[in-house]
Amino acid sequence: MTRPFAILVVEDGTEYTDAFRNLAATPLELVRASDLEEARRVLAGRAVDAVFLDVVFDRTAPGKLAGDREELIRRFGGDRPRAERHLAENQGFYLLAELAPVLPTGIPVVLAYDFSAEPGRLAALREKCATLSGIADGAPISAVLASLTTGGTRGDPP
Repeated sequence: MTRPFAILVVEDGTEYTDAFRNLAATPLELVRASDLEEARRVLAGRAVDAVFLDVVFDRTAPGKLAGDREELIRRFGGDRPRAERHLAENQGFYLLAELAPVLPTGIPVVLAYDFSAEPGRLAALREKCATLSGIADGAPISAVLASLTTGGTRGDPP
């Protein structure tokens, strides 16, 4: 028997996982990870067919956030709260940087970010993760799920 399509969802809550579960019309296995460490464990221990990364992790303890906190504290003039807020508000990008080298080649990766005003940023990120796409503002979550399960690139800039 073929295993169900598996999506790794990295988020600090369960909103996306719940939405994907509610929308799935075919057998779908949703594997949730709450931080980089957990996502690495999932990827080391099992196969996934797609990856979804939330961007903002404001419910995650600062010590669990990916990224060089000490370098950011220096960059922000010693302002630790500002550095930690930056990490939380941009966590999906840090997760992508850390996970891209270990992701299976060719699987769809969606970042919960609208790149329509920043096509250059998307192009730069695709140098490390060729299958990356984003979510256009206002896109229905069903379109996001479809892009993950069909390998499409919905949410990309035109």
